Amino acid sequence: MLISYRKNLDRIIFLSMMSFFVLPVLATIYQALAYSFSLQCLAIVISTQIMFVMDTVEMNMRFHSQQAAYEKARYEAEHDGMTGLLNKEAGWKHMRKYFDRMDSHDEAMLMFVDIDDFKTINDTYGHTVGDFWIREVASQLRHIYRHDDIICRYGGDEFIALIRNTASEQVLETTLGMFFQQLARASEQHGQDVHCSVGVCRIAAADGASLGTGSADEDAIGSVDFDQCVAQADLALYETKRFNKGTFTVYNYDRSQPAPANIRA
Repeated sequence: MLISYRKNLDRIIFLSMMSFFVLPVLATIYQALAYSFSLQCLAIVISTQIMFVMDTVEMNMRFHSQQAAYEKARYEAEHDGMTGLLNKEAGWKHMRKYFDRMDSHDEAMLMFVDIDDFKTINDTYGHTVGDFWIREVASQLRHIYRHDDIICRYGGDEFIALIRNTASEQVLETTLGMFFQQLARASEQHGQDVHCSVGVCRIAAADGASLGTGSADEDAIGSVDFDQCVAQADLALYETKRFNKGTFTVYNYDRSQPAPANIRA
């Protein structure tokens, strides 16, 4: 245990604790070889070794308990208690970090997912049923998309997902098609009409023609503004809910346009 914690201990503390264990043993061996056994000395050495082992085991248990408590507290601080997804603050942080590293060759899809007429669901079936559908939608999103995609509960009945490293329309249609089908199947099983609307901001990789060759503005045109993507996905969701609920609308991100003023908080 001491060796495994060596990186977490100061050198002096590590050597002191090792010497507490090693030196009495070496002294006892030397005494036995050079002179003879002293039962009193041997008893003291054995008792101190037992005390040392017990203290080290207790320290090990306390360390693991504190580590587990820290990991639990960090998980609870970053995750939504109802769905197990990242909460808005943690999701926002991870998404911004990804966008900060994007360049002109990277692509992604940012999606808003909203349960349609959720207030009616709560009023008709009760809040327990409403909570069930929030968990169900979260579970389906988590199973359809990859482990390294970022999915968080935005708030209430709304979710936001960042599908990384792809802007394929086929991938989008296939995955959302699976999502809508599974949700419709679950809705039919429970005898309730529950469906979702989706708004997507699709960030395709910039081509050479749009960037130019060797242009001074290449980095600026190729960069991706996170707030602008959020605003466009939000507008796409608004259009879906206004004209064709239960489907999705896609806006293609324009790298050359400045971010709009009406950004979601």
